[in-house]
Amino acid sequence: MVSGVIYLITCKSCGEEYIGETGRPLCIRIKEHLEGLAKIKADTPLGAHRRQCHENAPLTITATILSHEPDTLARKTLEAFWIMARNPKINRKDECIAVTNELAPYQDLCGF
Repeated sequence: MVSGVIYLITCKSCGEEYIGETGRPLCIRIKEHLEGLAKIKADTPLGAHRRQCHENAPLTITATILSHEPDTLARKTLEAFWIMARNPKINRKDECIAVTNELAPYQDLCGF
């Protein structure tokens, strides 16, 4: 099982994106997202997206691994870089941390 990743979820209906990170197995985290989507839970990013943008119509999503990083701080930093770089619309909380010179070396791990 793959764990310690930054991942991208894409809504196949509209192309909007969500970026997240997990230290747990990715399949478990994606299953949680799918449950929120299926139940149209407004307190989950995908459930809220389905309700607000697609009038509760069924959606298809894809998931892609953007980066592997076992270290929690580095992974959260990479997630912030990816969010800043892609500006995903489904992310709803302010997940971008202030990137300082001390964190900038991790940017090379993003591959851009």
